[in-house]
Amino acid sequence: MRVTAMMEQQQFLYNLENINTSMQNVQEELSTGKTLNLPQNDPVAVSQDMNLAAEVSEINAGLSTVSSGLSWMNTTSTALQGMISQLQEIQSNVVEALNSTSQSGGSLAGIEASVNQLIEGIYQIADQKIGDRYIFGGQAWNVAPSSYTQQSGTQPIGASSDVSYEITSGVSISVTVTASSIFLTPPSGAKDLQTTLNDIENDLQSGNMSALSSDLNDLNQNLSNVINLNADLGARIQRMTAAQNQMQQYQTNLSNLKGGIEGADMAQVITQFSTDQVIYEAALQMGAQILLPSLVNYLPN
Repeated sequence: MRVTAMMEQQQFLYNLENINTSMQNVQEELSTGKTLNLPQNDPVAVSQDMNLAAEVSEINAGLSTVSSGLSWMNTTSTALQGMISQLQEIQSNVVEALNSTSQSGGSLAGIEASVNQLIEGIYQIADQKIGDRYIFGGQAWNVAPSSYTQQSGTQPIGASSDVSYEITSGVSISVTVTASSIFLTPPSGAKDLQTTLNDIENDLQSGNMSALSSDLNDLNQNLSNVINLNADLGARIQRMTAAQNQMQQYQTNLSNLKGGIEGADMAQVITQFSTDQVIYEAALQMGAQILLPSLVNYLPN
């Protein structure tokens, strides 16, 4: 079969178009740093990359939840430590009142005033917030705990129920300590903390040392209860922190794997681009020799 000038022109333009397309693809890889810019680049790799992107998105959502939960739990722990410190001071004041055999009315009044301030401080801690949510409110997060723990009011629905965060599918961790568990749940054989604090105030005011001694026993058990609640919260913080570390490691592994699939080898891409440029220029020069000058003159060089 005879090769005509038209056939040479068509073959030349076809080859030139292929080289130009290859250069455009390489230029896109240079600008984006990725080999997967279009689904047709590598359909199998694109599918894998999309699945990894979905997993990374899920991990990021889980990490956001964990971070929010840890913030809440750490704030709660700090508040509990402040509450424990105040209770220990009340304990010291009650012991002082009981051990002073010659307490004057003025001395007892001073201890009573100090204890009253400490008790008010405890209820102020109970009403601490994060944003518009009471940290000790449980699922009744919009109701001030002091409204039902200080005045013996009716507990709102959900006040004794903890809030749990689902960090991954099927895995939830409680992030709260409720005011109900602190003030209204009596330890074994003792009064609840709300009643104990009220009794201490009344017995100091009346100077009833016998009753105050019983109050001290109740206070000791209530203090142990609050310490135990904080210890339990600390264990949950450790578990949440461990989950966060594992998720961050998994996130890093997924990101590295995703980058390995979609990331371009820049040294190889630059080399390929240089090679394509040389081939393109050589093709133009060759075309100038075998095709009509009027055609080649219009092609970019």
